[in-house]
Amino acid sequence: MSINLFPELSPFRQGWLAVGSGHEIHWEISGNPAGIPAVWLHGGPGSSASALHRRFFDPDRFMIVQFDQRGCGKSRPAGCLIENETSDLVSDIECLRSMLGISVWSVVGGSWGGALALAYAQRHRAAIAHLLLRSPFLCSAQEIDLFMRQPPRACQTSWARLMQTVPVSTNEDLLTYGHRIFCIEQDVVSQLALASVWVQYESAMNAYPEQIEEVEIAHPTDLIARYQIQCHYLFNACFISKASLLANEGLEGLNLTLIHGEQDALCPIANSHAIAQAAPGARLIALAGCGHALTTRPMQRALLGEVAKWVD
Repeated sequence: MSINLFPELSPFRQGWLAVGSGHEIHWEISGNPAGIPAVWLHGGPGSSASALHRRFFDPDRFMIVQFDQRGCGKSRPAGCLIENETSDLVSDIECLRSMLGISVWSVVGGSWGGALALAYAQRHRAAIAHLLLRSPFLCSAQEIDLFMRQPPRACQTSWARLMQTVPVSTNEDLLTYGHRIFCIEQDVVSQLALASVWVQYESAMNAYPEQIEEVEIAHPTDLIARYQIQCHYLFNACFISKASLLANEGLEGLNLTLIHGEQDALCPIANSHAIAQAAPGARLIALAGCGHALTTRPMQRALLGEVAKWVD
């Protein structure tokens, strides 16, 4: 349930930016053209920019930048895996900043977007005024294994339904099978069948410890590109190591705040503790009883409060 979010608003400027290898990332700007620049890095991997994300910023005070990562959302071509690695996404963020003529901006990243924000900070710390990480992912083998094999009890029904799609005869684990179906084979029927149960499991994990009804999907075919990207990244350990994300020399001196639910089933709060330890001066806001979802009242309240502090 939303609490005191800023009103819905539409972008005043948007377009596509060519970033190489045939990729064009879709970007959009809302709020005040002369406001404080802030960019929101969406999660996934494979998700997209959301109208909800910009409602955490005062539109009179902020220029809010959003974009869809390579192969995601409105970016073109959808689901494209060519030259699509974490280092490419980091370069895209800088290309977008340069194209928009922004010298310094504040960066918000949640979940996978948190890992991407850390990767960006390691290379472009001077461009960051504030760094806010919500429930960050650290791309470790342990996290990926927990998601693929060890869900909490409340999510095991949806996980079992997902596992039933993996043919026993193939002797593949879920991620290997998913990578083959989404990233190698071109059977749309199989892709849709797998995506339709994958999204239900992912939604249950996102909502934990709360329980949700089955998610209704308006455009099922859009899920194919989403899980092509997600499986491509997870199968390749997101093309980055936890150690490189936590390198002290890239985080020292950052104005860094972490917000994390203590019962997060997708990205354990140990991630934020590790980041705080690696980044002297970082501040961690731990939310008791809260999971991963952005839509919970404690999470929204914390985000609104932290972003408001950026206004001079």
